[in-house]
Amino acid sequence: MKYRYNYSGLDRLLKLAPIALVFFLSACATPLQQQDQIKSFASPVALAGWSALDNNLPDAVNRSWFDPQASGPYALSWRLAMIDTAQVSIDAQYFLWEEDAVGSLLLDRLIQAADRGVRVRLLVDDSFLPGEDNMMLAADAHPNLEMRIFNPFQKRSGHMLVRFVENLNDYARINHRMHNKLLIADGKVAVVGGRNIADEYFGFNKAMNFRDFDLMVAGKIIPDISASYDSYWNSGWAFPVSQIDRFSYPTIELDELRTELRANASVLENWLRPGNMDARNWSSEWSEVAAGMIPGDAVLLQDDPNVSSSNLPIQAAEQIVQRLRQAQTDVFSLSAYLIPSAEMINVVDELTSRGVRVRALTNSLASNNHVAAHSAYRKHRREMLEAGVDLHELRPDAQMRSQFEAQGFTAEHIGLHAKLLVLDKQLLFVGTINADPRSMRLNTEVSLIIDSPVLGEVVTELFSSDFEGENSWQLSLDENSKINWRSSEGLLKHQPAKNIWDRVGDFFYGVLPIEEQL
Repeated sequence: MKYRYNYSGLDRLLKLAPIALVFFLSACATPLQQQDQIKSFASPVALAGWSALDNNLPDAVNRSWFDPQASGPYALSWRLAMIDTAQVSIDAQYFLWEEDAVGSLLLDRLIQAADRGVRVRLLVDDSFLPGEDNMMLAADAHPNLEMRIFNPFQKRSGHMLVRFVENLNDYARINHRMHNKLLIADGKVAVVGGRNIADEYFGFNKAMNFRDFDLMVAGKIIPDISASYDSYWNSGWAFPVSQIDRFSYPTIELDELRTELRANASVLENWLRPGNMDARNWSSEWSEVAAGMIPGDAVLLQDDPNVSSSNLPIQAAEQIVQRLRQAQTDVFSLSAYLIPSAEMINVVDELTSRGVRVRALTNSLASNNHVAAHSAYRKHRREMLEAGVDLHELRPDAQMRSQFEAQGFTAEHIGLHAKLLVLDKQLLFVGTINADPRSMRLNTEVSLIIDSPVLGEVVTELFSSDFEGENSWQLSLDENSKINWRSSEGLLKHQPAKNIWDRVGDFFYGVLPIEEQL
């Protein structure tokens, strides 16, 4: 099964450098413009189907409620439960939606929901859609399912990297991607967090699986999450798939798509229920999960989808820096891509100088799926250590992987994809923001700030083992100011890597002035 790298725009360009100039000279089409589309909004909150949830969530009008989802299979189960239970509407917004087993299973369930009369809106960024035109058109043909593409590429070759270079004349626009990830069912429950829709984010990929994290959310914050979705859907940058110029692919009908999706998802049949891949009743499961949901007060952080040179998507990032300055005792951070700004280093130095403990886990070169991002991070490791950060890098063979991978789908190696910040074991940031320039200034993001001491303790405990020696390397400076990596297997004097090619790539990217694009 193929594995998809999360390339930045510059990654794509560099890998096609020999032909970039040719395409650039020929890419003279008029840049795509924002267009008014038919507007639609979140449906009224459904009353039917959710009694098991409602009966177990006291004061859901005034409080928000949360269920942590650190296990991939567990997170997939609750997405299925949301889709299967929906009676009125489902809104899905994702950076990446792959037509692999997990992506096919979830799309099949969305189509089944549409068959029941549920209105389905599916909004996907255009970064990873080459080759998917036939799937998109077939799904969009359902009378109750509408699919839109956010910030689409105008020239649409069938190859992702070629497509990017073909549109270099419109680079300023296409370099801003929608990194948001939301799933909302009936205006009653939502999922907010780091997972894209593909096998590796749920622990079902045998090449690489991700340590990731989501929250299932109910209660007071849901209308704000729905409003966030509507702002992107109605922004004028969300184009119906029928309006987008398409690369030439054989068209398929909706019934053919159903068959194809079932075939793709069949590898998950034993994990589901043998012989039954259809929607089912989840009432007993809803009662159980609702009884254990954790209360808290939440605020939504959302970037404006209308990105321009005068309106960069930095609203969410600014809030994080402001709240970080206020930490009193403990900062607990997981970020797949950690490329701190000078301001962030200064903030951390201020915190540690007044006794705040700062712990951070990110990817090592050996676990990172984005070598260029690692090269930029590598330049800041010493600064972070000198500022007092307790810095850890994930091991690709981490023993805690059984906590988030599906049984029978142990991957060759794992990586970190979670985006999580906990301040003083009480204030949490959960969503899509990595601590890197692309998340902070280029992509649009959505996250929650949650005030909940109970949730803070639970989440910190869920990830505490990730910092142990059998799961990560702890970095330190020796007496000669050289960086060492220590794990349960001993001390390393050179950074660990999967292979020589990653080391070569790390060196190559490290000499290029590309940090602001990563």
